[in-house]
Amino acid sequence: MKRLMIERLMTFVMSSCLMLISFLAHANWPEWLGDDLQPTASSHWKAEVTEDSVLYSAKQALPRVLVIVSRKATSYDVALKTLLSEYSRELPQAQWVVRKLPSTQVELTTLLKQAESKVNLIYTLGSKATVEVRNVYAGGKLPVISVNAKDPVQLGLIEHYSGSGDNFAFTSLNLPADVVLNFMQRFKPTLKSIGILYANTNRSAYLTQFLPLKRVAEQAGIKIVPIAVDETMADLKLDAAMSRGIQQLQADDPQLAHSVLWLTGSSSLLSRVDEINQYSKKLALISAVPDVVNQTEHSALMSFGVSFVNNAHQAAIYGLQVIKGEIDVGQLPVGVISPPDIAISFQQAKRINQQVPFVLMEMASDVYGVNGTVIRLDGKPVKER
Repeated sequence: MKRLMIERLMTFVMSSCLMLISFLAHANWPEWLGDDLQPTASSHWKAEVTEDSVLYSAKQALPRVLVIVSRKATSYDVALKTLLSEYSRELPQAQWVVRKLPSTQVELTTLLKQAESKVNLIYTLGSKATVEVRNVYAGGKLPVISVNAKDPVQLGLIEHYSGSGDNFAFTSLNLPADVVLNFMQRFKPTLKSIGILYANTNRSAYLTQFLPLKRVAEQAGIKIVPIAVDETMADLKLDAAMSRGIQQLQADDPQLAHSVLWLTGSSSLLSRVDEINQYSKKLALISAVPDVVNQTEHSALMSFGVSFVNNAHQAAIYGLQVIKGEIDVGQLPVGVISPPDIAISFQQAKRINQQVPFVLMEMASDVYGVNGTVIRLDGKPVKER
């Protein structure tokens, strides 16, 4: 009996509260607008009323996207701008929250758990953020998609390129090592040695770019010279590491006529192309990242890889498919751009007196002339664009 009385009292209190809320809303409603236009409790809309206006907005702005980024980097800026641009066309009502990667697993776990009631999709921006989130959130409630990150299989995050089978989908900045070597040999058929430039602290570049190319190149009888850079150590600073690496290449190729220098996707080195060119002794600089080939004097000679823009475009397509319910996130295969993005600077080719095979120019999506003029962008001549 007592329990029944308490339940009736609670029902009366709740009903009274709702009536009071309704009364207050009605009291504030402008006389010049019909009462039927007031949003109800079950309505999609909420209304903000002033003396001379009523603002209708969604009670809950959906979908909401969380982006987790580990640090400031130009490549991350490019990727995020591309994501925002793609969504502005396809899903303009989406809201975005960008958060710095927490410094501890406990803080990261807390962030992800809180996100489960607030967002619909997570993007991990960069290899570090992708690895950290994967380690603590595999099998979680929210779908997670990587962008601007390296090969997830070679990083040990998943076993197969066909998909994760759980709440993660991955895109990759990497080309298969045999494809990279094939393009290098197209560029220089007499290739005998490759200097591989990478940041000593960039674990992902070492695992997914240096080691795979080293393996396939040595199987083909091509010498690999590692050039590890670490500005915190005197003997691994860029100038010292480059000088030592060039000497090793010249031991078997004095004129460097049968050698190339390959710059991995180490973010800390991608912004130092001008310095690398100074130390390279006119050695052909090929980058794994097309974005460092441009119309300036501080450009790499050539690149075949995956651009930050195209990688982010792939990640945007994946995210839109997941948010719209068109596919389960775990069924999405690792997103790899094919054919690769090829960029060529003939200004750099002229600087080092290097011939560029015509077949590579035909395949290139971005081409810059001997004076830095833009000849082709995104696969189209500038006049057509």
